[in-house]
Amino acid sequence: AIHGHTLVLDGLEKTERNVLPILNNLLENREMNLDNGQFLVSTQRFDELLKSYTKEQLDQLNFIRVHEDFRVIALTLPQL
Repeated sequence: AIHGHTLVLDGLEKTERNVLPILNNLLENREMNLDNGQFLVSTQRFDELLKSYTKEQLDQLNFIRVHEDFRVIALTLPQL
């Protein structure tokens, strides 16, 4: 997400239900809390925040800008 790579999610039908809201926020909003305390922030929102805060302030808040080229491919099998 940070470097503009592609995330491939294979076997999404096997995902536990409590994981789906987290993935949904990443897919729809390009935002996610990471286990290390960092927070992925969408390109648009990060750039808006830069109008009110400095890059250093956002770094101190552990906000990380998601690269605009970041893509997600989700693969799942149909339900029978």
